[in-house]
Amino acid sequence: MTEEVPTSVLELILIQNYLIKHQNNFIDLQTKFIEEKEKNFNFEKKIHENELKEMKEKIQKLKSDHKNEIEELKQNYKQAVILATENENISLNQVNNQKDEKINSLEKQIKEINNLFEQKIADLSIKLERVNYLTCKVVSFVELKNKWKYICENYKCCENKCINTDEPIGNCIEGNGFVNLIKEEYIIYYNCVEGKGEDIQVIVQAKNSFKRPQNCINFSLFYFEIKCKMERELNNCWMVIGLKDCNKKSFKFLPKNGTFMKDNLNFKLSTFSWNDNDVFGCGLVYPPNNKITRCSYIFFTQNGKRIGKALLLKYRSDYYYQ
Repeated sequence: MTEEVPTSVLELILIQNYLIKHQNNFIDLQTKFIEEKEKNFNFEKKIHENELKEMKEKIQKLKSDHKNEIEELKQNYKQAVILATENENISLNQVNNQKDEKINSLEKQIKEINNLFEQKIADLSIKLERVNYLTCKVVSFVELKNKWKYICENYKCCENKCINTDEPIGNCIEGNGFVNLIKEEYIIYYNCVEGKGEDIQVIVQAKNSFKRPQNCINFSLFYFEIKCKMERELNNCWMVIGLKDCNKKSFKFLPKNGTFMKDNLNFKLSTFSWNDNDVFGCGLVYPPNNKITRCSYIFFTQNGKRIGKALLLKYRSDYYYQ
């Protein structure tokens, strides 16, 4: 015997399907609205740029025409001087006055045109700035609760692997310097035993990766920060902050010498310094899903201020590791 579905359940299912359908329609309409808005702004921006270009060309032509006219007056003046010498009936002073009046008139016109041109440029610059502001990127911050979790297996304190992901707290039996992960929040580096071991380089990764959001119409921002507390001389301290993509390509910043590292390329800042208690940040921006030609990029900060330029990521990756 077939059990009938209650009418109330069927109504709920129909209502749910109706809401889902209209939610999808709303998302589609919102996406189309943003695309049309961006097209209109780009069209307006193009009009202003063309108008500015035409104005520059007109001014250049006027300057050129007046320059030729002034040169012609100078030549006429020379000829008039010669004629005045040969014919005393022609007044040299009259020729001089006419020449000066004409040149002054032309120079006045050029000055007025230049003033109008400068005012036009200022007005167009304000319009372009307004258009650029309106067409700026809409960025959504993606809040991700995270913690330090993994000690990279490629970097070990010694062959015994005394300190590792499963045992993140301890001492190296060889006396080497290595990190400890305290409560999955603090990374503490313990120096080597003097005269016995050496300080070993290590990489620590967070538990959760920065995964590309799905069905997102805005730019998506992931961001994290690290506060540095020096426990020895600054010249002997080092730290690296950055991300690694799914193809194991790394993008890092080295505060010790102010160097950016992208793949196998290095870019060094001309001037840079870091101090105890500095806070370094790393941000990742994914483009909207409908902007398939746009690239993601990574940027770095020091005490809340951006350092250098962003690193453009030419190869697509759907997630990055801290």
